Amino acid sequence: MLNDNPSIHSNDFIIDVSGNTDIPIHFDNDRPVSDRIAADTHQNISYDPGSLKPGKKYARKLSLNEPQILMLDNISFSDNVFNEIEYCRIQIIKQFLRAVEFLEKNCIPVNKSYSTVIDELSEIIICLQYNYRKDSLNYNYTYQSIQTEIFNHILKLCENNVREVYGIKRKIGADFNYNHPDILHQYNRKIVSKLDVFLTENQYQILDADYKTNIILNENNTNRWKIKFDLIKEDYSNPLAFEREIFRLAEVNSKNPSVDAIFFEASKFVAEHDKTCALRLYIHYLDKDLNSPKFDHRQLGKTIQKTLFSTKEQVSDFERILSELIADRNIEAAIEKVNQLYLPKRKRITIDPEAIKNIQALDSETADILGQILNEEEAGILVKPEESFEEQEEIDLIITQQISELQASKYLDDLNLTIIQKEILDVFEKQSFNILQSDFEIFIKTKGLFMGSAIDSINECCFECLDDVLIEEEDEYFIINTQYYKKLLNND
Repeated sequence: MLNDNPSIHSNDFIIDVSGNTDIPIHFDNDRPVSDRIAADTHQNISYDPGSLKPGKKYARKLSLNEPQILMLDNISFSDNVFNEIEYCRIQIIKQFLRAVEFLEKNCIPVNKSYSTVIDELSEIIICLQYNYRKDSLNYNYTYQSIQTEIFNHILKLCENNVREVYGIKRKIGADFNYNHPDILHQYNRKIVSKLDVFLTENQYQILDADYKTNIILNENNTNRWKIKFDLIKEDYSNPLAFEREIFRLAEVNSKNPSVDAIFFEASKFVAEHDKTCALRLYIHYLDKDLNSPKFDHRQLGKTIQKTLFSTKEQVSDFERILSELIADRNIEAAIEKVNQLYLPKRKRITIDPEAIKNIQALDSETADILGQILNEEEAGILVKPEESFEEQEEIDLIITQQISELQASKYLDDLNLTIIQKEILDVFEKQSFNILQSDFEIFIKTKGLFMGSAIDSINECCFECLDDVLIEEEDEYFIINTQYYKKLLNND
């Protein structure tokens, strides 16, 4: 047989010169069953799903005691973009703990047999909603479930409180789970009304959002910058300080698609205070606008333009600066030229030949005197005055540089979207793909359209590509799924 062939087991031509002893291979099957079970058990113990619960997760970071850990482990966040930000979630939990502590210490239950008002309300809800016998299995289970629902509702109130502090206008739904009139009356009287006062008065304990959190919040809430911008305007003292604050605001809006609007509005505001500062900020607006998906090139208003420019020469110089910026994207050079725009320039002197001939025709004595006058620095030479604006004339900044590549459609040609439909999608993009229905209605009216038909027409154009609806309603908002939106883009 083949296995009996000695050449299989040894070979006279192969000599082991390593000097190492043979090392046997131990397969796992050779281990005792008890050892393998112990090893598997150890691996399973190393993963603890409970460690992901809020109580255990934040126990050390927030120095929680045991009752607080147990309470937080029983609550659950309605996950959303806001509370998934770590910093925001921590502030929500802190405010929640303060709110519960307030209720326990300051809201005394009418029935003294209950230790807290939450215990009292849990009993009221069981009686009115379920009518379970006390200490029955259903009673005990439902009692714990109701307490969890109450804590979850308080958590939502606290999240909306933190959202308000951070300038997030959109609130999460905070309706209580029970519609029984008596339950709602007791709940609002004993808890909600008390918390409304407490949460408002204790907003000062919520820490300001840090740098990274502000960037995320501004990216997801594209109009949030206006709150800080209003404060900057109120505190205006000088153009340099104002400009510095605007750049700080723009820095924490670096991922905000509406960051160009910050510089545009800042330019408008500061125009009446400092013209050079206003033009610098407009240059920064144009730079951001050029890097945005759609080049808007918004013009400053007629009144502001008349404040900034007193001659057509200044307008021409500024138009040239803008055109060069678009051509070379050298913002430093553009800023330097703007800083020189209002500096005094030598007057252009035009000598009238006819006047000279008339002078030469005078008698020699008069001619000599006039000749001396003409040679003096302040000679009485006819000077052609610079052209100024008519009072009713409107300035329109014209950029000569061709920017056709910026106007190319970013949406798929197969969608056959109209210009207004593309503009609507651009508005959604700048608003982080969620717009208040009231704001959208105002925008649509300015275009002479009806809100419902405008949305339906876009959904119809995009349905074949997406096999689903693009623009949907959610509470008081219209929203767009970002993954759907990406499918509409022309990636060539």
